[in-house]
Amino acid sequence: MKNKDFEQVEAEIRKEKAETLGRAGERLGQILLVIEALRQEILSQTEKRLETSLGGWDQIASDMRKKLAEHARLCDQAKHLRHTLIIQREAVGLWSHEDVDRQYPMPSPLSLPTRIWSGETR
Repeated sequence: MKNKDFEQVEAEIRKEKAETLGRAGERLGQILLVIEALRQEILSQTEKRLETSLGGWDQIASDMRKKLAEHARLCDQAKHLRHTLIIQREAVGLWSHEDVDRQYPMPSPLSLPTRIWSGETR
């Protein structure tokens, strides 16, 4: 009887570990999607700036600075979530993290050409 109870407890523990890892992966995956959407928005706005030499640059530059700051903040948050996932994986005995690297590639920092910030166009 004790053997069956022990096996049931072990099964519950394994299930909870798997669910915890799944939730950590989902949080990381969600923030990476948000980062990619923001990156696309920033690149689109950069193209818009390169295509125009008309007024409104001050507002575009202000918006761009805010979006770049948000991108950097989200990247920091993603690094933290990835670190949390790695710790949780190691806590359950998973020491190889190539799967994490493959499934959740971390975004590169964004930098824009200097000429965009200086107000120059093509």
